Amino acid sequence: MEPLTLFAFLSIYIIWGSTYLGIKIAGETLPPFLLAGARFIVAGLAMMAWARWRNAELPTRREWLGATGVGICLVVLSNAPIVWVERTVDSGLVALFTAASPILISVFTRMRTGIPIGRRKIAGMAFGSVGIAVLASATLEATADPWPLIVVLLSVASWAFGSTYGLGWPQPRNLVMQSGAQMATGGLLAFLIGIIAGELTTFDPATVSTRSVLAWLYLTLFGSMLAYTCYQWLMRHVEPTKVATSTYVNPVVAVLLGVTIGGEALNSRIGLAMLLLVPGVALVVTAPKVSALER
Repeated sequence: MEPLTLFAFLSIYIIWGSTYLGIKIAGETLPPFLLAGARFIVAGLAMMAWARWRNAELPTRREWLGATGVGICLVVLSNAPIVWVERTVDSGLVALFTAASPILISVFTRMRTGIPIGRRKIAGMAFGSVGIAVLASATLEATADPWPLIVVLLSVASWAFGSTYGLGWPQPRNLVMQSGAQMATGGLLAFLIGIIAGELTTFDPATVSTRSVLAWLYLTLFGSMLAYTCYQWLMRHVEPTKVATSTYVNPVVAVLLGVTIGGEALNSRIGLAMLLLVPGVALVVTAPKVSALER
């Protein structure tokens, strides 16, 4: 494997896997919607500027609307609530929950296109569903409050919905401009929600820790910008199924970092959930495409 390709794979594996612990650390002293909003505003505008510098066209009015819709699903209803969830739930647990997104994407794709899911994906979804049930029981055992569990499940569903149905919404043709517009609009809306919710009035900069600021910078520069650029490069130079392996590597990295660096617990139930979810997602991601005539 060439050095540049290896670097790109390590970036999407390790950096994206580490963002869950980064979110937890940043959220220790930073409010969730302001944190997520500022992160994606900065990253989105930077990516749009880069795309424009490379002669990409700015979004039209219809494309702005489509990008805003995806940004609502991926940032406002998915990423920002995850920051709130990780205040009470371990980052490794949250990462394992989000590993279910390819399973939901398969379901939404079936609903959107009518193309059968296929036996291999169904088997993967069965593994994943049992894994989610085990995770849910572990989460409820750790905290009696069911709301974090409900919020993280809704966040995963929102991500899958936006990733699937958003394909049919008007978007800029340039992928970097497209993603930048999604991040910028979603980040702006998340920031406004944070202001309306009173996060700005109760926010005291004096209480913000250095580690939270460094985590926010890491999420913005490495999680949103560097890793995404590596992902886009890989999608143009490597088989997409190989790039998609990040979907089941990231949760493993997140759990290991949460245990070794974040001091999070790893019990037998979480281990069992990982043993069910990771191969389940692998089956879904690596399954061959099924035509509308196949059963």
